[in-house]
Amino acid sequence: MDYLEKAKKEIRERWFENHKIKSIEGNEGFQRIVWGEEGTRMYQVTYVLAGNMVFISGDLGDAAYSLTCLATLQNIKDFDLSYFTGKLTARQREKYEFDGKLAKKQIEEYFLDWCEVEKTSDLEKDSKELLNQLISETSQWSMCHHFSTGVYSIYQYTNVDWFDSDAASCIADCGSRLSYSMISYWVGLKMIIEQQEKEKVA
Repeated sequence: MDYLEKAKKEIRERWFENHKIKSIEGNEGFQRIVWGEEGTRMYQVTYVLAGNMVFISGDLGDAAYSLTCLATLQNIKDFDLSYFTGKLTARQREKYEFDGKLAKKQIEEYFLDWCEVEKTSDLEKDSKELLNQLISETSQWSMCHHFSTGVYSIYQYTNVDWFDSDAASCIADCGSRLSYSMISYWVGLKMIIEQQEKEKVA
C-alpha cells in the first residue's frame, strides 16, 4: 500500500471513524456543513461551500480552495485528490510533510540515473561527496522548505559541473509528501457525499 492509500485509509478508519454530518445549512451556492463525531470536537471540520470557493476550518487547520465550477457536493463528487488539492489557494498548515528516508532513497535514485552507474559506490569522488552532502541534509531537517534551502546552499558552492539548477530543483523536491491534513480535507468531503447518498437510498 503506497503512502496516499495508507493515509486515506488511516484518516477514514481512525480520524473519521465515527464522523457524521452534524449539521448542514443552506442550499447549493452557499452551504455550511459541520463534519464530526457526536459528543466531541476532535477532528471536527467545518466546510463552507460558497460560489466557487470551498472554505475549511477546524482543529485540522484552515484552508481555501478556488474551483473552476460552482462549489457543490455534486460537482466535487468526481474530483480526485490530486485535482482537488491543485485548487488550493490558501492554507494554515504545511501542504507537504518531509520524509527523510524517502528523500534519501529518491536522491540515490537520481544520482544512479544521472551518473549512469549501478551503485553509489561506483560514483566518481566529487559526485560521491556531493551525494553524501545531500544525504546528510535529509537528516538535518523536518520541514520541506528547510531541506530545500539546504539543497540550494549546497548547489551554490559545489564544484560538480553537472549538478545544475535543474538537478538541484529535482533534489529539493525529494521527500515531499502531501500532508495528512490536506488529505483529510478531501477525505471528509468524500465521506460526506457518501453519507448523503446512503441516506437517499435508505
